[in-house]
Amino acid sequence: MIDTHAHLNSRDIKDLKEDLIRINNLSYLDQIINVGIDELTNEEALAISRNFDKFYCALGIHPLEEGNIDSIFKLAQYSENKNRIVALGETGLDTKKELKPQIKKCIETIELANFLKLPIIIHSNNTNKKVLSLLKERPAQYGFVFHCFQPNLLDLEEIIRRDGFISVGTPITYPSAKRSLEVVKNIPLDQLLIELDYPYMCENPIVEGKNVFNKIRELRNLEYEELETILDSNAKRLFKNLKNSRKS
Repeated sequence: MIDTHAHLNSRDIKDLKEDLIRINNLSYLDQIINVGIDELTNEEALAISRNFDKFYCALGIHPLEEGNIDSIFKLAQYSENKNRIVALGETGLDTKKELKPQIKKCIETIELANFLKLPIIIHSNNTNKKVLSLLKERPAQYGFVFHCFQPNLLDLEEIIRRDGFISVGTPITYPSAKRSLEVVKNIPLDQLLIELDYPYMCENPIVEGKNVFNKIRELRNLEYEELETILDSNAKRLFKNLKNSRKS
């Protein structure tokens, strides 16, 4: 399994080194994309990807965080292990703060991702349609994923039409997850990704990762190895640098 979205950094995790070793040693996790949300966590994510075999990174300024997109450009251009960067983000829009400055950062991120030939990871909180409108004006040329997709079948249709991806995590295992389950049932399997969003949406990746995987298996009536192959193939198709080995 490839976990396409995690946040392992010293800002959010008290015993970061212990968690990194524990998660790096999980037998069922082949690769983890560690996502930055500001300048400090971007630097940490890049450093972690250098020191732990299973970790890759995405660099971004979260819609609700402060930071300069130019800092991402410098990391991506001049880092010795820039081949471990698989995406930019997370970026997007969130209604908890004023949207205008977020839109500016999102546009800058899309433009930089296109320049670097990388996909983007989208954070959308009650803003799916606004983000899709933005992507129509400024397409992400190397692909995009709505992470922890807020379930809406009409928005899903638009994402599918644009060859985008969605990723799902622990919310699909909640008793209240009726709309999320409909999304998992309706999305083409080749546009689906899996994530844990640890530690924000997941407390125990060992248990909860298996629960999310098995819920998808149940909903789509797939064998274990069949679903594993599909999800891993999807992740490597979107995040092309995942194919890079440690020696590349």
